[in-house]
Amino acid sequence: MKYNLLTICILSLGICAGQESKVDLNEYFSDTEVKDLNTMVDFVQRELCGSVDETKFGNCFKFSLPDLADWKQSYVQDKISWRKQKKLYSEISDSTLDKIWSLCKTWRTIEPKYEYKSICFSQNENFIRFLKKMGESNPYLEGYAEKLENVGSFDSGNFLVWNIIEYPQNWNLEDLNVQIVLAIHFLTQNDKEKRDKKALRLEKRDIRKMNRKAKRKNK
Repeated sequence: MKYNLLTICILSLGICAGQESKVDLNEYFSDTEVKDLNTMVDFVQRELCGSVDETKFGNCFKFSLPDLADWKQSYVQDKISWRKQKKLYSEISDSTLDKIWSLCKTWRTIEPKYEYKSICFSQNENFIRFLKKMGESNPYLEGYAEKLENVGSFDSGNFLVWNIIEYPQNWNLEDLNVQIVLAIHFLTQNDKEKRDKKALRLEKRDIRKMNRKAKRKNK
């Protein structure tokens, strides 16, 4: 993918895409890593939009926002194949993967107890610096970077999507760097949901138990 110097505004979202990003990827990533990041963007676009076209990413994402923002369904998990995502990982250099992600031990604190590995932030300073630079023109990404630095975890749920809906002027969806952030975010969320099937089954069981208890209380 390349930067798009568009001279139009996506009026329905209030997004103007007429300027090249001020963030130079090569200040934070090697040439190989930049190539890998582009591969991630292409993969997410292909999964969410059905094809790869750098001129249509913003438009496709715009029309996906209602589905992405629906708390009642897992749109990303339904659209992004875990089998294909694991294959994507095999095509990405270790340097790129290590700059973004690591695997952390996670424990269930309720019965049945269970220990498993889940995706987490690698604590790489360059990635934080990249997000902080993006955050100079996007308050949400500034907070995103601070959370990674101070807490060590990516945002969960649909908060990022809702921020795009509520503050579209802060999000240039035609900017490659924004697309990279979105791709990493959604790949992370999909990985969290699918890496360990037993953990997912136990979580769903917990939710069913909570729902049954809530129904009994409401009777």
